[in-house]
Amino acid sequence: MDTRTDTAVVTSVVEIDPTSPWFPDLVRLLADVDRETVGDAYEPQSVEYHARSWRTPNGRQLGWGVVAGGGLAGVAKAYLPTQDNTHLVELELAVAAAHRGRGHGRALLERVVAAARAEGRDTVVSGTGYRPDPSEAWTLHEQAVADASVSTDRVPDHLGVGFARASGATPVQTEMRSQVRLPVPDPVLEAVEAEAAGRADGYTTRTWTGVPPDDLVDDRAVLAERMSTDPPLGDLDWRPEVWDAARVRETSEDWARRGITVVGAGAVDRSTGRMVAFSEVGRDEREPTIAYQFDTIVDPGHRGRRLGIVVKAANLRAVALAWPEVRRVQTWNALENGPMLRVNRALGFEPVGLYTLWQLVLR
Repeated sequence: MDTRTDTAVVTSVVEIDPTSPWFPDLVRLLADVDRETVGDAYEPQSVEYHARSWRTPNGRQLGWGVVAGGGLAGVAKAYLPTQDNTHLVELELAVAAAHRGRGHGRALLERVVAAARAEGRDTVVSGTGYRPDPSEAWTLHEQAVADASVSTDRVPDHLGVGFARASGATPVQTEMRSQVRLPVPDPVLEAVEAEAAGRADGYTTRTWTGVPPDDLVDDRAVLAERMSTDPPLGDLDWRPEVWDAARVRETSEDWARRGITVVGAGAVDRSTGRMVAFSEVGRDEREPTIAYQFDTIVDPGHRGRRLGIVVKAANLRAVALAWPEVRRVQTWNALENGPMLRVNRALGFEPVGLYTLWQLVLR
């Protein structure tokens, strides 16, 4: 919800989808606000990527814009999951700096709420963020590990917070957005791998590109289900997902359709042949210098053996080999997620954003 508290009512809202002449401007305005939030760490995503992502096997999107002065003054893009969590709407809302305080955000949110109700959905989730000093971010992380309420009790005043509160939304979690510059120096990777070697004895590391290998895809599905339940969720109303091998393959193939190549690394327990940890990174072929960390998880029965850092380090090596032009990898984690953020920090990730997740329950 990247706007400020609104003071007037605006009704000139148009629907936008990939066939609309306003679609490129919707993409641009979302990118502009991301750049305003985190500076040079913003996500450059192409119009084509957004268009191809409008409908996927796991969800579909709706869009709206406020037209003012011959251009878009504000936009809203709503993602509606269709396989799981069908009670949710995930919202991105942005108002151009020159048009804030004129009711545009409120008008857009009204359209989103109306659409959510029409779809039988009762919860809207969105985020507001800012770029913190790295030392501030790590301090808040350490405090949140000790007391998860820090994640929602201390929301500083930044872009969109006033609007979120005025809309009736409540903060439910804070996420840290961080990135690592590539290539990660060999001594860093060698040090973390050496430290993990003793504990990770008994496991083999496997890597892949695109769809996971046939002998690992069932295990990938089991671990995907755990991704919806195991990471810290705060008060976010996120419900368990159901995955099988067919859904893994379909999702992987859809990434490829959207121009996203995925590389993965998994840890296989040699005593059972089962993959018990994995990590994946994806890159849009149209934005070749940036990649994104997707899921990383370790099966509960195999935690404490440094498998998280083993698969993430293997993935960073695979990314550097497959895509030498990639200069940074970005990731998002709950502020209170101690194990994963310790892994990230050891690998050289630095905070570039803190995002409060807001939840609006429709009554």
